[in-house]
Amino acid sequence: MPMLPLKLNDPIDPANVEEIIEFIPRLQEIIPDRVTIRSPGITEDSGELILEMHGEYHPLIQEFMDALYRFGFVRDFDWPVWQKYAEGLWKHPECLKTAKILTCVKLLTTHARKDRFCDGHFAAMVACGHITAILTRMETLLHSSGERWQRNCALSMAGDQKSNPLVV
Repeated sequence: MPMLPLKLNDPIDPANVEEIIEFIPRLQEIIPDRVTIRSPGITEDSGELILEMHGEYHPLIQEFMDALYRFGFVRDFDWPVWQKYAEGLWKHPECLKTAKILTCVKLLTTHARKDRFCDGHFAAMVACGHITAILTRMETLLHSSGERWQRNCALSMAGDQKSNPLVV
């Protein structure tokens, strides 16, 4: 039976964060030129035009995406409504340096889920370095003292999401 996605405010296991941040050096090896093998689009074969709806990406992209689901970093929340905040953090990467863990989880969820509706979105976020920046922030939060990690998680989970949707 498939596992249901975790709710947004379910606890974040530090061991799962360790599993995910191990992808940082591997992702950096393929950024930016080796993320996409073949982009979606129109190709010609024997004089016929063929519309390819899905691109082909480095196998590490799918491996990482699978790990996000397996380790609980794709959560159940209304990510389409939150997309505008994700876009703001992408446009202003300096804001990511103060993001709380919940913001990082929301970003990973948003990019992973959006890829199901907009093929190539996740690969583009990897290629531009945004995904590794999120993972680097998670690594920084994880390696802060254990007490700070617990406090950061607790504040994120209980956080004032209504007054500050970015929870940064």
